[in-house]
Order: sequence, then C-alpha cells, then structure tokens
Amino acid sequence: MIIKLYKNRYFRTIFLALFATATFVGSAIFIFDVEAKVMLQFFLASVLGVGILMLAAFLFTAIRVLLRKWLNGN
Repeated sequence: MIIKLYKNRYFRTIFLALFATATFVGSAIFIFDVEAKVMLQFFLASVLGVGILMLAAFLFTAIRVLLRKWLNGN
C-alpha cells in the first residue's frame, strides 16, 4: 500500500511540500537561532492570510455566479 501511495504523483507533491516546510522551520530554529515562538507567529499569520484569501475567493465566486444568473435571467 505504501508503494502505491509513493507512486501517486499528487501524494509525492504533498509529501515533498510538507518535508520542505519542516526542513525550513527546523533550519530556521536550529541553524539560524530563530525562536520557536517567532516561527509559530509566522505560521499563524500565514494560516490567517490563506484563510482570508480563501474567503475572498469564495465571495468573488459567489458574486460572479449570482451576477451571471441575474444577467442571464435564469
């Protein structure tokens, strides 16, 4: 089963992205002496930013769909 997951291109992409992120955080903390608290704050800020972008995309899509229905008369 693990070999089947490894051959899946999308699973490998997600795994590599998570591994690169963990490597970046680890090197920032252990090599460059960045405090773990600062890295946590950066993480929370990035999660908040992605959440705001997702909400904006949802609202834009909803407005676009509603306008299309309204203009087409459906």
